[in-house]
Amino acid sequence: MGLLDGKKVLITGARKGIGRGIAITLANEGADIGVNDILDDEFVKKLLEIISNRGVNATFHKGDVSSIEGINSVFDSFMEKHNQIDILVNNAIFPDQQRTFFETDEIYWDRMMNLSLKGYFFASQRAAKEMITSGTGGRIICLSSVHSYVAMPNWTAYGTAKMALRRMVKGIAADLAGKNITANCIAPGAISNKLPDIEDDSIDGPPHNPDDVKDFVPSGKGGLPSDIANAVLYLSSDLGQYVNGETLLVDGGMIASKKIDDRILN
Repeated sequence: MGLLDGKKVLITGARKGIGRGIAITLANEGADIGVNDILDDEFVKKLLEIISNRGVNATFHKGDVSSIEGINSVFDSFMEKHNQIDILVNNAIFPDQQRTFFETDEIYWDRMMNLSLKGYFFASQRAAKEMITSGTGGRIICLSSVHSYVAMPNWTAYGTAKMALRRMVKGIAADLAGKNITANCIAPGAISNKLPDIEDDSIDGPPHNPDDVKDFVPSGKGGLPSDIANAVLYLSSDLGQYVNGETLLVDGGMIASKKIDDRILN
């Protein structure tokens, strides 16, 4: 018996890194997984194979979740395959997360907010509607960041979006009072998103060199996708059923130490 047997999960931006780790971890606990990404390539195909080998249903839902049109297209596809949604994990992000203050133009700003804030909100809204219709309740989980707690040069747009998510889940928790739906954030620290070999079905790839992080991470090592995935599992399962409107830091004590170094946070 798994902690999520029979649950239907949609994960945005799931083809690589943290999203991939979440997908495999929740599949290991018996959940059927819908993988979303804007790209469809060998990484997607391998991930679907890994998930299917766990004996659960794995589906792919290509789409850009930075617009309501794209979100609805992804959800329509997911609902057609799974009939209901129990867990939404908002994880999608684009690679260019760091930009200087004066190089941040309107196009970049809008791209950041559309994907990392607006997209998360309207995906959460659509998921909540489906959860209420099914009458089963559910979980909404958004990936925030340590950048929502501290300011570092060149991360202002990204940090602003990630900070807003922390306020957003509080509002969603209040708005959905009595609906048996929880909304929470997870704020990762220095997480190694290096992939294992394409034929390797492990969750984690190579970790950070401990020497690169020991001076500012009290745990003495960098994090891995499995660290974030395990936090998602907690909030997704009955273990975390009484956590609502909160943000869980998974950063090895980085924020507690107040010794932040952005060289490892790219």
